[in-house]
This record gives sequence, structure tokens and C-alpha cells, in this order.
Amino acid sequence: MTERLIFGMALMFLLALAMMSTPTAAGNWKDSFDEICSKTQASDSLSVQELMALIERSDKLMPEIQASDDPSKKIYLQRLKKCRALFEFMIDSKKVPEK
Repeated sequence: MTERLIFGMALMFLLALAMMSTPTAAGNWKDSFDEICSKTQASDSLSVQELMALIERSDKLMPEIQASDDPSKKIYLQRLKKCRALFEFMIDSKKVPEK
């Protein structure tokens, strides 16, 4: 009986450890979202190449958010679209020659 108890406790510990160390899909896309949209504050100092990379990352992230079952995914999608639009605007403004 003691062996069963020890085995059961060890199994529960391993399961709890595995659950804590495995990131969830929701956490992954939210981390990516935060990384991308945090760049909006400094978007005027980013190069065109950096802005284009952020747009590409946004485009890749949108389907991940759409596929999630997070109840707030519509909000995140709209915010990501706005971040992306700002990056596009900054690229356009950098391409226009100053008068």
C-alpha cells in the first residue's frame, strides 16, 4: 500500500511538473502579439526592413489567433491589425521624399 501511495504521489508530481513546463498555445501567440505590438512605440525609429519583418510576423500570427479558442481573440485580432497598419503607414512615410 505504501508503494502505491509513493508511486501515485510521484506520478502526480511529474504530471504537475509537465503541465507547468509546457507552454500553452494561447501563451505562445500572446507572447508574439506582445512582442510585435510593443514595437509600435518606437516604430518611427525602425528601419523599413524591420517594419516589413514586423508586418510579416503579424501576417503569420493572425491565423494562429483566429484558430485559438480564446474568448478575447477578436480584440487581439483588431489590435494586431492596427499595429500592422501603423507599420505600413511608417513604411509609406519613410518612402515619401521630404520637400
